[in-house]
Amino acid sequence: MGIALGLAAALCWGLSDCCATVAARRGSVFQTVLAFHVLSTVVLAVAVAATGGFADLRLEHVLVFLGNGVLGAGAYLLFYRALEVGPISIVSPIVSGYAAVTVLLAVLILGERLVGGQVAAVIIAFGGVVLASTDVTNLHRIDRRELGGIGLAILAMIFIGVFLFWVAYYADELGWLTPIFLGRIFSTLFLLILAARGGFEGLVPRTRLLAGMVVAIATLDTVGYAAFNVGVQRAETSVVATAAAPYAIVPIAAGVIFLHERPAVTQWIGVAAVLVGLVMLGLFS
Repeated sequence: MGIALGLAAALCWGLSDCCATVAARRGSVFQTVLAFHVLSTVVLAVAVAATGGFADLRLEHVLVFLGNGVLGAGAYLLFYRALEVGPISIVSPIVSGYAAVTVLLAVLILGERLVGGQVAAVIIAFGGVVLASTDVTNLHRIDRRELGGIGLAILAMIFIGVFLFWVAYYADELGWLTPIFLGRIFSTLFLLILAARGGFEGLVPRTRLLAGMVVAIATLDTVGYAAFNVGVQRAETSVVATAAAPYAIVPIAAGVIFLHERPAVTQWIGVAAVLVGLVMLGLFS
């Protein structure tokens, strides 16, 4: 069940990436990040209040998520800027490496241990993500602007990996929903402080397309976190994080179906490697 929920998170986050790319390139990165954070925070606040999720909150949780929220806001700003200036087929797989950061923290902090078969499955799956999401034959054509996007993606990968770990860390203690809300509300507060300097300009998307993208991002991103956190209540964080890592394959599928792109042979090999790794992970978990 943990692997299935990790895959559900991957699907949601992959679709969210596609919407984010459209929004970032047709609107403003900051406005997109701010708008979807505000929308999702309002919905999450209602859900947490309705389920009594605030009852177990302590000062420790507020302090941890205050810092984690700033980290999360920075991660999204970096990631969406990377999607704006860099090739999505390279940016997405780099950011999908967040799972390696989350797995590492799960091993170091939670003391989780992977058996031999799981270790092999993780390596195969991560290797497949890289191959499937990047056409290595075209790497030499990347210009300076795109290289900047890749640098931003690397930073976003680290930030997201740490952010997601702490959201998952408190899932057993606070339930699957409350940590998502805490991470999101402090990210939103930080973004609102930044927005106040500009008079909250751009809080409401300018066009129907951008408004639709914001709603889609808020929905998909939040449902992805929900699937991930429910998953870590049923399996080890390292296992769920690995299952969620292939989300970068979704933009490739969208490109094939809607943009008639043709992935390279190495990318198809990567897709096969991901499937093999996930099957192995299921067998050894």
